[in-house]
Amino acid sequence: MQDAMFLRIYLSESDHIDGEPAMQAVLNECRAAGLNGVTVMRGIEGMGLHNVVHTSSFLSMSSELPLVVEAIDSPEKIKQAVEILRPKIGKRLLAVWPVSVMRHSGGHE
Repeated sequence: MQDAMFLRIYLSESDHIDGEPAMQAVLNECRAAGLNGVTVMRGIEGMGLHNVVHTSSFLSMSSELPLVVEAIDSPEKIKQAVEILRPKIGKRLLAVWPVSVMRHSGGHE
């Protein structure tokens, strides 16, 4: 097993950073920090800071659906990414925690 860090950032589809969609801005900053394997997931429903439920129901035309950006990398790279991201993401939630990573060393499955 290998020690690593897990980075998770909570965004909304309608969020913008420096004039571009927040998701794209965060991905660009993660790339600049040298992170590998960054994933963005779109939530089907979520409740934000103000306890308002946002849903993907066909009755809702919300563009406030939750987005979650995740990355697992070395502690050094995650710390570097956090230093870059913290001033950019404002009041949005960013979480980091240690993880142990196991990689299968065999061929493709």
